[in-house]
Amino acid sequence: MFLQFKKSISKDFKIRYKFPMVNFNLPNLLSVLRLLISPLAGFVLFKGYLLVATFLYLALALSDFLDGFIARKTQNQTPLGAILDPLADKFLVFSYILALWLGEFKYQPDTLVIILLLLKELVVVVGFFPLWAAGKTPRPNLAGKVSTALLFIYGVVLLLCNLGLQVAIFFKPYLEVLINGTLLLALLLYLRAGVRAFLKIS
Repeated sequence: MFLQFKKSISKDFKIRYKFPMVNFNLPNLLSVLRLLISPLAGFVLFKGYLLVATFLYLALALSDFLDGFIARKTQNQTPLGAILDPLADKFLVFSYILALWLGEFKYQPDTLVIILLLLKELVVVVGFFPLWAAGKTPRPNLAGKVSTALLFIYGVVLLLCNLGLQVAIFFKPYLEVLINGTLLLALLLYLRAGVRAFLKIS
């Protein structure tokens, strides 16, 4: 009888709380490598090795494209990958933007970009648990995806600005307006999703 009760509890737990299966296929491995290398690459940038940091940034951005492309082509998309890929993207963007912000660079990230980015990620982290408890896999909204793509471009633009490319210097303020708009929209959408999930489980 005790064993039956134990099995029942275990089964109920598995149904209510579905953990992503650990499936380290090639796309997930690329995401993990990006996750591990990004802070090191950010440190290289912070130390002022601009050319090396630019090469690493482009290589890591390419790995982001490759893991998504391979996962779609091989139909090997997993729940773990749905978490790892955006997490690795955030690590890359954070590592570089914070390194540029904290380092002694002529062209630094806009302060409002930093504030909105931190607020958005705080809402995402806090909102993760209500969504997970409600049985939903947290996924980025369209505004979040667009803001991440723009932040990838922003990283390249900032690197090129500090390398002295005039075209990048010209486009920097316009890109910052776009990024701030999409970050604010993504922040509001994530906040709404988190509140709805919290109300659902309360």
